[in-house]
Amino acid sequence: MTTSQVDQKRALIKLKHDLEPFRNAIVSGYGVLTWEKQYYAGVVFGAISIIYLLLWYMDLSFITLFSLLALLAFFMDFVIPMLSRLVSNGGNWDGEQEAKFEEVCGQLYNIKSSIIDWYDYLFKERKPTMVVIIISLGLLVLAWIGAIINNLLLMYCATVLVAMWPGLNEKDVFKSLTQKASKIINDKIQYGKKKLQ
Repeated sequence: MTTSQVDQKRALIKLKHDLEPFRNAIVSGYGVLTWEKQYYAGVVFGAISIIYLLLWYMDLSFITLFSLLALLAFFMDFVIPMLSRLVSNGGNWDGEQEAKFEEVCGQLYNIKSSIIDWYDYLFKERKPTMVVIIISLGLLVLAWIGAIINNLLLMYCATVLVAMWPGLNEKDVFKSLTQKASKIINDKIQYGKKKLQ
């Protein structure tokens, strides 16, 4: 093994150790987000919709909303491990759940590594002028969209997309859509070639 592989393995083991108190919640949440049961997609969509409906109804200022979300995060950090120990005493933790937990930890590590790599690329490496221009234009477009469309609606759409993404990937929705799109494109190309002959 190379040094980088050893460092990656060590970082993955550390992440797994850090998430150990939350393992029951993580495995259950993973099952919901990947739609292990058919109705989980509706549960995820409905829960997000109700939360955002409440946020819209309460119309909180940014400071109040930030404070309440931070309070909720601290509360969940305290309560989830305690409830996990009370609800399941480790005796019913089997190999399948351990495999799911390791898979989730691996996915979280890959996401963390990707974010760090993008951060290093965008902010630490020297960038050619074209990359700076493209990133600036992209950020300006996002700012323009944010000025036109309600921010809460944008956050709702982004949250639904992020929460539904694992389930859509698990059910191969994107795979079937890309296969259908590539079939249509190939048919059009073949039709165009025949028409030219």
